[in-house]
Amino acid sequence: MQDVFAADDARTAALIAADRPALERTLARQLHYVHSNGLVQDRAAYLDAAVGGAMQYTTITSLQRQARPLADAVVALTGSNHVEVVLDGKPLQANVLYTAIYVQEGGAWKLSVWQSTPAPARP
Repeated sequence: MQDVFAADDARTAALIAADRPALERTLARQLHYVHSNGLVQDRAAYLDAAVGGAMQYTTITSLQRQARPLADAVVALTGSNHVEVVLDGKPLQANVLYTAIYVQEGGAWKLSVWQSTPAPARP
């Protein structure tokens, strides 16, 4: 599973760097991305928003992460992240829980599905 974790780390690094070509290389052609606020985007909309658009990611820290193979070329990641983002000029931060599905595409692991939700507040 280290290769899937490496692909996920590369995607995160590309988001922070706002490096569109690097980010494109980490995303599957049929990306379905559900943000923690309920916004749903396909690959093109996500790329436009994440690089030079309404969102500027400044920090993404993995708090926990597990991988489960689902098929020969499909792996589910589940975990939680601390995310800091500037959205429409306003800084936001949150802890989120997520499920990510990575698929083998063109000989590389690529993100195909992402869905996150705000993590419950800790007492």
